Amino acid sequence: MTRKDQKERVPRPKGRGTTRKGDRKARRGVALPRFSLDRIGAWVRRNWAVVKGCLIFAGCIVAFMLIQSYALGGDTLQPFYDFTASATSAIANLFGGSTTVEGSLVTSPDFAMSIVFGCTGIVPIGIFISAVLAYPCTARQKAMGIALGIVVLYALNLVRTVSLYFVGVHFSQGVFDTAHFLIWQPVMILTAIVLWLFWVERLVRVTAR
Repeated sequence: MTRKDQKERVPRPKGRGTTRKGDRKARRGVALPRFSLDRIGAWVRRNWAVVKGCLIFAGCIVAFMLIQSYALGGDTLQPFYDFTASATSAIANLFGGSTTVEGSLVTSPDFAMSIVFGCTGIVPIGIFISAVLAYPCTARQKAMGIALGIVVLYALNLVRTVSLYFVGVHFSQGVFDTAHFLIWQPVMILTAIVLWLFWVERLVRVTAR
């Protein structure tokens, strides 16, 4: 005996309202693997401007390293070393230094230093030029950026060599090494990065690729 207001339960037909996991996967389709070639190719196509710029930058760096290795194997850069030594000596003498130049050697009664590859500013200049060539802009803007980078970074490098001369005169070898390797080298690289950002922000109009 049951109460009149109690509804009888209707049995649910079998096979309705239930879905197996395999059926759900079949309806959604098979998802691509997370690192499949199709996904990588789609990402490259979407970000081709960035990928192309990175490839150009990497290629320029490799070319720069090859040219550097070839130049260091001979006396190709010796005139540049001598010019940097002469410029360093001339500027140092303006500030009271009593230096003379013998090839790439800057000497005085108190201190002497030799201008080598790492003292020329070629490395930060090469990195800056590579970044300029990799950026999507006109040839004129690239030429303007390269000229700006060479002038500013080489001028800063002369400030570095002159300051290192006076550090060598007035302080110990340990202080000279610290200023040379731990202070000035990061400053040169950081300046190259900041100068590139300034060039991109103020002097460049991006072009489509």
